[in-house]
Amino acid sequence: MIDMIKSRRSIRSYTEEKVKEEDLKEIVECGLLAPSGMNTQRIQLCVITDQEILKQLEKLMGREFFYHAPALIVVYSDPDNKYAAHDGSCAMTQMYLAAHALNLGSCWINQLKDVVDDPAFDELFQKLSLKGKIIVGALAVGHANEVPKEKEIKEGRVHWFK
Repeated sequence: MIDMIKSRRSIRSYTEEKVKEEDLKEIVECGLLAPSGMNTQRIQLCVITDQEILKQLEKLMGREFFYHAPALIVVYSDPDNKYAAHDGSCAMTQMYLAAHALNLGSCWINQLKDVVDDPAFDELFQKLSLKGKIIVGALAVGHANEVPKEKEIKEGRVHWFK
């Protein structure tokens, strides 16, 4: 597990190969098993593999934002969930690691949380059950079309008091 954590990288280039449904189910299950405040389990996931919906999202955004990954998992919750950001982040982390364990690439996508209240997205977000929700983030998932470089850890971020 430690090696998985140390070797996982964000992937920003994907092949056109679809992600197997059983792999997506495994990733989603790992996200749903993530810790949540008081075990409320209020985080929800919207898994999008429909290419027309992904194209519509990109058109509404007015730019490429999920690197043309064949799957996008949106992590969201109800607006009264005060733990949404924390719980959603835990779910996303576990899904990143699950994708990596399945030899898939992934990347955190933030842009959807910024347009959740944009009327241009209303119809699509209603269809996806995202209207009126808190979007924590989204996870682009697919087969990597790149080999990411080694990650360097910036110095001065740990303070020990012995």
